[in-house]
Amino acid sequence: MSDPQTHRVDRPLRLLLVDDDAADRAAARRALQQGGLTVEAVEVADLEGARAALADGVYDCLLVDYFLPGSDGQQVIDLAASLGVTAPAIVLTGHGDEMLAADLLKRGAADYLPKSQLAHGHLARAVVQATRAHDLRRRERDARDVLTRHAERLHALVECSERIHACATLEEMVAAIAVEALRLFEARAVTVEVDARGEVEAITRVATSVESEAPAPEGPDDIVQALRDARGQRVGRLVLQGGVLLEPLAGAALLGKFARTAVVALENGALLRAATAASQSREEVLAVVSHDLRSPLGTVAMGAAMLRRSMTSPNGRFADDLEVINRITRSCKRMERLIEDLLDASRLDAGAAVVAPRALPAADLVHDAVDAAALEAAAGKVKVVAGEVAPLRVMADRDRVLQVLSNLVGNALKFTPADGTVTLGVEAADGVARFTVADTGAGIPPENMPRLFDRFWKGDRAGRHSSGLGLYIARGFVEAHGGRIAAESEAGRGTVFSFTLPLSP
Repeated sequence: MSDPQTHRVDRPLRLLLVDDDAADRAAARRALQQGGLTVEAVEVADLEGARAALADGVYDCLLVDYFLPGSDGQQVIDLAASLGVTAPAIVLTGHGDEMLAADLLKRGAADYLPKSQLAHGHLARAVVQATRAHDLRRRERDARDVLTRHAERLHALVECSERIHACATLEEMVAAIAVEALRLFEARAVTVEVDARGEVEAITRVATSVESEAPAPEGPDDIVQALRDARGQRVGRLVLQGGVLLEPLAGAALLGKFARTAVVALENGALLRAATAASQSREEVLAVVSHDLRSPLGTVAMGAAMLRRSMTSPNGRFADDLEVINRITRSCKRMERLIEDLLDASRLDAGAAVVAPRALPAADLVHDAVDAAALEAAAGKVKVVAGEVAPLRVMADRDRVLQVLSNLVGNALKFTPADGTVTLGVEAADGVARFTVADTGAGIPPENMPRLFDRFWKGDRAGRHSSGLGLYIARGFVEAHGGRIAAESEAGRGTVFSFTLPLSP
């Protein structure tokens, strides 16, 4: 509507004029026209005519004569209210009775006006003010309704959040998010997609209403809400399908709050999974320690007992004592190696592994690794040899790289049968030095290849003395040098482990 001083509105008004006097109806029409209003007036003369008109049409304002044949204007107002008509009513009276006017206003009239004051813009002004006040009240009522619905949705959101966070696993949380969004936004179908991040694989869950068995392909009317963490990084998305209507501002805010609730749940689910995995890892560590230390400790205890008996026996034999001492020494070395592996794995997990690279001949590293493996190889009747060794200089922490080679060679010896060969080599490849450890064993089953470098993972034939940390540690120290480690295997033709180190400038 425009400035009320002009008594004009920005659209035609539809009025119901209830008056039994045709001359008075004509006067009302002229007063409205003179006041600058464009109106469509439906005219009736009595209560029954008003009943029919109110049932058949929608009006912006009612102009009602107080005195009607067999009734009065108040009955028309009451009739309109009983039919659900909310348009404001202005009562026209030929009497300037203030008490009557006050009673009319109390009982539902928007205004009153003596018929003697219809001209000079008074009626037009009254109609404009009444319709404006009615529009303001309607908008206020609609806003309250929106706020009430929003408050109800917020309460429902709290309950949704409680149900989502009560789930025991990440997968259950994703499924609950889909179901709760379906209920909260009254959608036909909801799809929740979680992106793969770190140790969390991609997850997709769909929830549909009773009437729908599967979501339709995404369309332009679907509502897509990105799921982002506190740093703004996307962790997934939420798709609402089925004519979902969100109230302006309040609906968008509710969807945003639900999205944040979903992200918090997903992050908590991922943390729960990580905590569970950490707990399982600790259990595995305890199992490894209790199992792998118990055996060598038993050997040490048994050997000590044998030495005690031999040394106190007059017929003790030195050669036998020496073999017992050798067994004790080997058991101690195994325990020491296990402890060092556990410490190295812990440092790698914490990102605290330190390497100090310096320029070294690659050939020296290969030959030192061959020499270090000689005794273990001889015990298994396997040859460990140096193959093609390019004259390269690399940036390497000698102790750590020899540990990597020792782990790879030791792993190869476990799976290489007697009379087999483990060959070490190094070559230049794409600007780096590529070290290789190749064996003539049975090879690695394809299904085991993805898990080779996992912590505590052991192959089916790794043996009871394996901690499952050797390849994990090897990968950690290679990557700490800026290199990469890989494995290639073919059943019946052995395995080749390779890793890269940067060349010396």
